[in-house]
Amino acid sequence: MDLVKIHDLENRLGHKFKDKNLLIQALTHPTFAEREKKKKVGARDCPHQETFCTFGDAVLKTGLILLLMEKGLDRKGTITITKADIENNLKLANVGKRLKLLENDLILHPIKDKKKLQEGANTYCSDTVEALIAAIFIDSRYSLKKTKKSIEKIFRPELTELEKKIT
Repeated sequence: MDLVKIHDLENRLGHKFKDKNLLIQALTHPTFAEREKKKKVGARDCPHQETFCTFGDAVLKTGLILLLMEKGLDRKGTITITKADIENNLKLANVGKRLKLLENDLILHPIKDKKKLQEGANTYCSDTVEALIAAIFIDSRYSLKKTKKSIEKIFRPELTELEKKIT
């Protein structure tokens, strides 16, 4: 991986990884890991983002709820609806595109055909955003405070838009 692009991504995430293996795992799509395993007979599993996506989804929900409460939202229904709007797959895909995950070839995937890659771009990007949030949480030694700061930076445009609506 290009170290300059990794450094730029860490800046956009607001987190410098101590354990770069966590970052690489978050950026590794399961299809890439499977293909790598098939290439090498007897090879160990290649860690990939699948479990990080699930974990990152939960951490993202928690971080967003905390941020929304800090912004003054204090009703369950309002928080739930607003959080769901911010974290829907299309918005997560847009966040991934803003982070330049595919544009900078940061996501490890096996697709060579650009048209096919564009067809799956939303899924690749949204899953990877969730995986990155999990990786940040783990790398920060499970610090919700540090992870929340990254979530706030990553979702700054969405949170700024929300502030305009509630003020």
